[in-house]
Amino acid sequence: MTYAAALNDLKQAFGDKKLLTPAEIAPHIGKSAAAQAKLRDRGRFPIKIKRDMGNQVVMSIYDVARYIGEEIVDEADNVESERLGTPMEASRSTARKSTSSAKMDKGLPHRRPPSLGKFLLGFQSQIAAAQAALEFDRELFAALEVVHMNRKLRVSD
Repeated sequence: MTYAAALNDLKQAFGDKKLLTPAEIAPHIGKSAAAQAKLRDRGRFPIKIKRDMGNQVVMSIYDVARYIGEEIVDEADNVESERLGTPMEASRSTARKSTSSAKMDKGLPHRRPPSLGKFLLGFQSQIAAAQAALEFDRELFAALEVVHMNRKLRVSD
């Protein structure tokens, strides 16, 4: 479904209404009003929200249509890539959307874990730095011990 088709469907359902409440969009996006609230609290709600005069959460019919149109296109792309058995190439619309915080990932972790190789290299460099610092401390201790012993010997004379 495209943005235009989604907007047309929403306009048929809501008439001339431009701002929709979470309860009104729930059947259209497949998320209850409570689930939407939890996503908003976590900062992961994919649709831009506004506040009306009573501080009630509302969304533009256009933003909802954009979300519905993109979501269905994404699902169709995923189904086709699974059918072909090849990784999905990012089109302009999916590349733009994947960097946007307004679009929620579907079933994927919110943040990609760091590379284990990079972690190991960083850890290895920390170990090397700690070893160098320990070696420096040992040499400093030995030099200070020599100075201390020399002072002790001169005082004893």
